Amino acid sequence: MIGLKRGTVKLCDHEKEWEIEAQNTIRRLKEVLGDVIKGIEHVGSTSILSIKAKPIIDIALAVDSFDDILAYEQELLEAGFYYRPKAQASLRNQLLFACGSYYDESGDIQTHFIHVVLTGSMDWKNYINFRDYLNNDLAVAKEYEALKVSLAEKAPIDAGREQYLKGKHDFITYTLRKALVKSYLGKTVDIKIDRPIGYVHVKEGYSLTYPINYGYIPGVLGGDGEELDVYLLGVDEPVEEYSVHIIGIVHRHNDVEDKLAAAPVGKSFTAEEIADAVRFQEQYYDSEIEVYNG
Repeated sequence: MIGLKRGTVKLCDHEKEWEIEAQNTIRRLKEVLGDVIKGIEHVGSTSILSIKAKPIIDIALAVDSFDDILAYEQELLEAGFYYRPKAQASLRNQLLFACGSYYDESGDIQTHFIHVVLTGSMDWKNYINFRDYLNNDLAVAKEYEALKVSLAEKAPIDAGREQYLKGKHDFITYTLRKALVKSYLGKTVDIKIDRPIGYVHVKEGYSLTYPINYGYIPGVLGGDGEELDVYLLGVDEPVEEYSVHIIGIVHRHNDVEDKLAAAPVGKSFTAEEIADAVRFQEQYYDSEIEVYNG
């Protein structure tokens, strides 16, 4: 089954047809847009293999400039992709195209949503990370499914659609936070250091001296809305930037953000060693260390 009456909330068991339809849709979009597309993926609940979902296909499409895709608005319309400019207020830095009989006024069914985002943006990262995180963690996927089922039972018609969306918000926000840090585990990235060894930070009436380098991944926003922080171990002098291997995650259970732990490529540290190195700051939080074991 593909498609749902606009405004309704109905969940269906996962179907292989969803992935087939998503790939057919991606092919059609590539035929229209060609090299304008810098990335395109099946996302949303229909891309999560183990859970029920509304039978509407979500596609994330990355472009370098929104003008690039708006130049093809007529061609997309002729191919059955309808631009929805009024949706932009809720989508922030995205464009939305949609498919279905509701849009050509021959019926009331929605079948596809095409979420157009900028190349390398947090929106692009979030779509991919959320899908991959749930596909790799069955327990979290089933938790999401249970929440969706509960909300759907309370919101089967248009009047409850907003309630359904709001009900998922906290879960999605928290899961995106976890999916983001998990996506960097084991990877090599370039970081900027804004609090080098010896940096003194005055905070709420006391001072904190940094015994290790502490920085962030530029352009990547963590759970607090600021750039994602990284502890750098294994470098004994102050530095301004560094190419690092992400060796661990500092999960904070009583805060809105998590931290990454990194080391120079080729170096590794145990969970206990990471905990000792970051205790100067993490002593003020309920933290747990996850170490990369790849």
